[in-house]
Amino acid sequence: MITLAEAVKLGAVHTVYPGVLSLYLTVPADPAGARALPARAGELIGAAETAAGGGRVRAEDRRWVLENLQVNGRDWLGRTVAMFACADAGLSEAFPLPCHQPDRAVLGIRPHVRPLLAALQRCPAYRVAVVDQQRVWQYHVADDETGTVTVPVAAAAAAMLERVMADGDPEPLVIGGDDDGIRQLFASLPPGLRERFAGSFTADARTLTAARVRELAAPLVARWAAERAEHLAEQVAATRPDGLAAIGLRACLSAVNASAVQTLIVPDQGLVPGYECGRCGDLSVEADSCPDWGTAALPVPDVIEEMVTRTLEDGGRVSCLHDGPSRIEARLLG
Repeated sequence: MITLAEAVKLGAVHTVYPGVLSLYLTVPADPAGARALPARAGELIGAAETAAGGGRVRAEDRRWVLENLQVNGRDWLGRTVAMFACADAGLSEAFPLPCHQPDRAVLGIRPHVRPLLAALQRCPAYRVAVVDQQRVWQYHVADDETGTVTVPVAAAAAAMLERVMADGDPEPLVIGGDDDGIRQLFASLPPGLRERFAGSFTADARTLTAARVRELAAPLVARWAAERAEHLAEQVAATRPDGLAAIGLRACLSAVNASAVQTLIVPDQGLVPGYECGRCGDLSVEADSCPDWGTAALPVPDVIEEMVTRTLEDGGRVSCLHDGPSRIEARLLG
């Protein structure tokens, strides 16, 4: 499973002209449907070229994408695959995402990573504790891999969960099993883990498989992630009276230009063309808005993508909302 750090590194790839192809394509679960993938990819690439104002995908990049789909398509059945290609930048990456994203292709000056960030945000790695009267099974679910550890009692399970979940990125926790066991384990959790509790499901622990655990837990995790993203956006909007928030595209562009963004809220879809100052590098939506224009303004296919990349490079946080282009907000550094 690709990590946030790897996504940040990918987003840092940059060219001076729109020559980076980003393709998100859902592979049918039926192997027979995989044969149509090259044709579907060709349609998406053609639409991306048209949207880029007549830009063209390099022949070697197009060939790499189509050959990769023919060779590896069956390994991605039922998954959305993200593919990034730019021969001039030495870029050729392909990997499945942890959850589905809409099909799209973008031709830009850097990889279009917002759908990738959205997938990581909505389908994070998570823990599941399945309880019966005598034991607790602890599952760690990351992408399509599931590891299992068994401990004897709920109190020991709570201590073990606190220990293993202390490192790395904060992960949500789901509890499953019988009602009494769920209540007992939840009651024994320390406050820090209770804050990451994503929900519970009832099931007979003795009959659960790893696949069934993922099937029952995944919707709870997705809801938890969506609620967190919405709550974060509401918190950012609520800081407006304190002067520590920027609301709207133009205000957020100014904050990004000043490297003043702690958290950036952006839509997961939609492109907004703009410009980059040829001298100072500031972003804007008009070609003549920067007082420091020393050379011709450089067209930018999507200023939102530039804002995302610069925020991450500055050490800030980015949250993607499935809410249309009107939700662009930023919490500023205090």
